[in-house]
Amino acid sequence: MSKSGQVLSQDEVAALVEAMQSGNVETSAATPAAGSVQAYSLVANDTTSRSQLAALEMINDRFARQLRGSLLTLLRQAVKVAVVPFDVMTFSAYMQSLPSPCNVNIVRFLPLRGYGLVTIEPTIVYGAVDSFFGGRGGANLELSPQRGFTPTEERIIQLLLETVFADLKDAWAPVYSINPEYVSREINPAFAQIGEDRETVAVCRFDIEMGTSARGQVTVMYPFSAIKPIRLLLRGRLQTGERDEKMAVKWANQLRDAVSDAELEMVARLATLRVSALQLARIKPGDTLWFKPPPAVQVLVQSNHLFDAEYGSSENNAAIRIERVIEPVVETSNGLVTSEGGLESQAEGNSVSGVVPGGKDARVKKTLASSKKSLGVSAA
Repeated sequence: MSKSGQVLSQDEVAALVEAMQSGNVETSAATPAAGSVQAYSLVANDTTSRSQLAALEMINDRFARQLRGSLLTLLRQAVKVAVVPFDVMTFSAYMQSLPSPCNVNIVRFLPLRGYGLVTIEPTIVYGAVDSFFGGRGGANLELSPQRGFTPTEERIIQLLLETVFADLKDAWAPVYSINPEYVSREINPAFAQIGEDRETVAVCRFDIEMGTSARGQVTVMYPFSAIKPIRLLLRGRLQTGERDEKMAVKWANQLRDAVSDAELEMVARLATLRVSALQLARIKPGDTLWFKPPPAVQVLVQSNHLFDAEYGSSENNAAIRIERVIEPVVETSNGLVTSEGGLESQAEGNSVSGVVPGGKDARVKKTLASSKKSLGVSAA
C-alpha cells in the first residue's frame, strides 16, 4: 500500500477492478437478517420527551385539585380525582387507546394553534346524570355503539365540559393564559381525525371515581405542534417554596443595588426668566439680564423639583446648601391632590392648577372656572 497519503495505490486499484470484473470479488449487497433493520424517518418521528414538558405535571396536579372541588359543587357529592402521569405518543396510538363508544370533544386552546381533544368515558357521564338528579352516582348501564347520548345526557356532558374548561384555564394561568373553546363532539373516536397518525401529542389522563360503581377517565390531549411555541415555559417545574423565596429576596437585593448605582442628573436652577421672542432675538454676548433673586434655589433631579437650597460658595467654588426636602405630590383617584405633609384640596367647579407641597407651609393655587383670578390658600 502506498504511503503517499492515498488509501490504495494505482496498482492496487487496478487489481481490485480486475477482480470485480472476473467475479472473484462479491459485489452484491449483503441481505440483513430479518428484524435487524427498522425503518426510521427523520421527518415523521418527533424527539419530544416528557422532560421537555415537565411543567405539565404541575398543571395537571393543580387541575385535578380544582376539578375535585368543582365536581363537588356541580354534583353535590364527593368525587375522587387522581392524576395519571402524562404520556407523549403518536396521535394514532392515542386514538387506539380510547374506548368506543366515548364522548370525544374537539376543542381549541386559544390562542394556541390547532385542535385538541377532551374525552369523557360513558361511565362518568352516566354517574354524573345519576348524581345530578339525586342518585348515588351509579353507572351500571352500558352504551352500545349504535346508541347515542340522550338530550339529558348531552346537557350533563356540556356542564361537565364547561367545568373542565374553567378549571383548565385556572390551572394554566400561572404558566400561560389559555381559553379552551368547544368546537364539535363525536361519539366514535375514529371520526375525530384532527391530525396525522404520526403527529406527536401529549396525553393527560385523570381517573375519576364517583359513587359505588362509576369509574372512568377524563383525558386532555394537546398536540405538540400547538404547545411547541411555549415549550420553553413548559420545561421548568413551576412550584413555590423556600428556595423560590430566597431567590426572590436575592433578586430584590440585586435590583435595589442596581437602582442605587443608577446615575441621575441634578440641576440647581437659580432663576427662570420670561422674555418675548423679540427680546430673545436681540440678546447678544455681553448683555446683562436683570432678575430678582428667588428666596431659594430649586434643585431638580431628572426634571423633578425635589429640594430647595441656598446659593453660595465653598472653597472658592460655587455651591448650594440643601435647606428643605420637597415631599412628592400624588393625585388620587377621587380628584384630591395630596402631599406627604397631609394637605388635601378639592374645589367643586374649580380646577387645581398647581401645588407647592411642604406641610404647614404648603399653598395651593386654584383657578376658578368662571374667573381668571387666582386665590392663594394656606394650609392650617
